[in-house]
Amino acid sequence: MTIFKTGTTALVTAALLGGAATGILTAAPALAQETVQLEIWSRQDVSGPLRAGNVVKAADMLNAALEEEGSDVRVEVVVRESPAQGFDDDALALLRAFGIGEGPDMFIAAHEWICAFQQDGFALKLDDYIEKYPEHFGTIFPSLWDSTRCPDGIYGIPQDAEARMFFYNKKLLREAGFDEDFITAMPERTLAGDLTMDEVIDIAKQVVDNTDAEYGILHRPNVGPDFSMVFGAYGNDFVDPETGNLLINREDLTAAFGWFERAVNEGVIPANNTSMDWDAIRADFYANENSAFWKYGIWDLGSYAFPTFGLPDDEEGFFADWGWIAVPAAEKGGQPSTLTHPIIYGVAADTEHPDLVVRLLGYASDAELNTDHAVTTTHIGIRPEQLEDPRYQEAWPLARATQLLEIAKYLPNEPQFADLNRILYTAIQGVESGRLTAEDAAEFVIDEAEGNLDNVIIE
Repeated sequence: MTIFKTGTTALVTAALLGGAATGILTAAPALAQETVQLEIWSRQDVSGPLRAGNVVKAADMLNAALEEEGSDVRVEVVVRESPAQGFDDDALALLRAFGIGEGPDMFIAAHEWICAFQQDGFALKLDDYIEKYPEHFGTIFPSLWDSTRCPDGIYGIPQDAEARMFFYNKKLLREAGFDEDFITAMPERTLAGDLTMDEVIDIAKQVVDNTDAEYGILHRPNVGPDFSMVFGAYGNDFVDPETGNLLINREDLTAAFGWFERAVNEGVIPANNTSMDWDAIRADFYANENSAFWKYGIWDLGSYAFPTFGLPDDEEGFFADWGWIAVPAAEKGGQPSTLTHPIIYGVAADTEHPDLVVRLLGYASDAELNTDHAVTTTHIGIRPEQLEDPRYQEAWPLARATQLLEIAKYLPNEPQFADLNRILYTAIQGVESGRLTAEDAAEFVIDEAEGNLDNVIIE
């Protein structure tokens, strides 16, 4: 056991539940007659340490409020850290902990898992609490609440947001023959529904044909949320709004696979993209300028583009030679989009102190604390008032990308979507390698879903 002390806060770590660590962080005044320990489950996530850290800080804020109210109760926060490598594995570990009665009072999870906790009776419905505490939750972006919603209500509190887009290299577009007016107009044309998904392929092909760039479009090389951007552009929401069950539309699915098929056939997406290395992909786009487009997320600028590959980190310098567009519509006049993937706070259904937990998470969602997280991890904030913070304005990728929340889409809050997403990725690999046509890929996904998943609706 190791104890770290900083001021009035102590951190105790110990092995728990197969390698998880527990930290007791205490800021309760000595005169309190009752100290309530509230436990939060969090991944050991270097990309977001303040997701749990802000809850620890919020304990001081809640205790100050309780003291002002004349209450004898004070809270201290216990952080239980999971060593899970990703949010899917972490959610499964947490579900097992709840299943054996070892669940925490609150937890951090990727939003698409919240209804798994709701269905198993492990998550507290929050609609009444959100209405009760408008001072904490009233200004959170309305669209973000959709990411925490199950068929019968809200079960989570948005902790952050993000935006995923097509980054592009303006220097390569100029070299390929596109004039400055065309290049400058691309973002607004996209938002207006004028620039389409197929036009992205056309632009990328012109770059490949007329420059030394080897690639037109690069995407992540492993399974992940990003591919939902393309599927969403072609109408695939993957969830039935009435039942909350997974829904697959054969026509829309085929159309989305058709985009990947055309991109590979045109020599734009490399056939081996799914077997490439992350570092090599980033280097090809940012450093080697070997691709016109890179389909990924806003955090990549602060995490890699600026510190690792030396792209200009000032707004004017970046947009002189680089840019991004939202995910275009499939057809002219259609709706562009972005994919956002909020991480959320959940509250255990059986916590003994639901009101205290919700208030604690309300303070953790304070604009200043959330901006601390946003600017240090290049994630988008949860409140419009954060746009007024000089730190947020200085972190210009966040300020610029926040506008995309108005057209944001989400992964389905359906427990089986992670399994469906792996099936979709396998089909993409088949299409890009030439083993499957778009039609074959759609049939493969439908067959696998019907054979391995429950209650899937096929249209």
